[in-house]
Amino acid sequence: MAKETKEELNLSNKIVLKSVRGKVGIVIKMEPAIDPKTGNYPECVKRVDSNGNMILSEKELNDPNRPFFIKEDAVIDVTDGMVFDLDNVGDRFKWEAIKNNPFIAPDYYAKDERGYSLINGDSKRYGVAELYVVKPGVDSARRISRKKLKHDAESYIYTDERGAEGRVLKARLLGHKMDHMPDADVTDYLLQIAEKDPEKIIALYTGGDTAIRLLFVEARDKHIINYKNKLYIYADNVVLGATDEAAILYLKDPKNANVLKLIKQDTYPELMGKSEKKD
Repeated sequence: MAKETKEELNLSNKIVLKSVRGKVGIVIKMEPAIDPKTGNYPECVKRVDSNGNMILSEKELNDPNRPFFIKEDAVIDVTDGMVFDLDNVGDRFKWEAIKNNPFIAPDYYAKDERGYSLINGDSKRYGVAELYVVKPGVDSARRISRKKLKHDAESYIYTDERGAEGRVLKARLLGHKMDHMPDADVTDYLLQIAEKDPEKIIALYTGGDTAIRLLFVEARDKHIINYKNKLYIYADNVVLGATDEAAILYLKDPKNANVLKLIKQDTYPELMGKSEKKD
């Protein structure tokens, strides 16, 4: 997933909790939850003694401006549409106290470690989440960003500078050999990838090593580079590596610039000012 932009972060100062059941007026009582990453309560949650009093450090006790704390056995009523303003200390600490509760999903589409929906569960049971987080503005910004990424990825596919041939090569780089297939089928395949993972398509067209990856694929197809005895070989005696990635790393290494140039000349003679070799 793409990282949050500064603008998105500025929008995320409010948290809204939505019930998975809709507006049914249910009140869910929640106690502070331990952070599974640390095994501890958030810093705003304090343990209590046998008398039910918060256990505070001497510094906290003597601080006249000490912040608002929450007891570990406090009960917080949560309802559909409840808003936590993170600019407000009280709201922020309440949210910090309950946000790790398993009944709250970080968003509607969140999944557990098995890949099942926290809300819808699997075929055997419903998910455990009763509420999910909505961040006003952020979710809309993400949807817009996602649509833009998809649009950009599709544009790269439609306007491939090498046309149908270029799209076939991009499919090859994605591990899908589609030589001699109609351009419509190749385009459709790339568009499906753009729908699911637009960043992958964009990286394919704009990545710094895409040209070398394409060169490697075409040189291999034209038998300029051959695979012998489990090694990629150029000109019978230049070992590039045992795997695709190893060979590409070899070609990317500035120390091997002369070999890279020779492979380019053999692979693209029409572009390098070299006559095509005849049998």
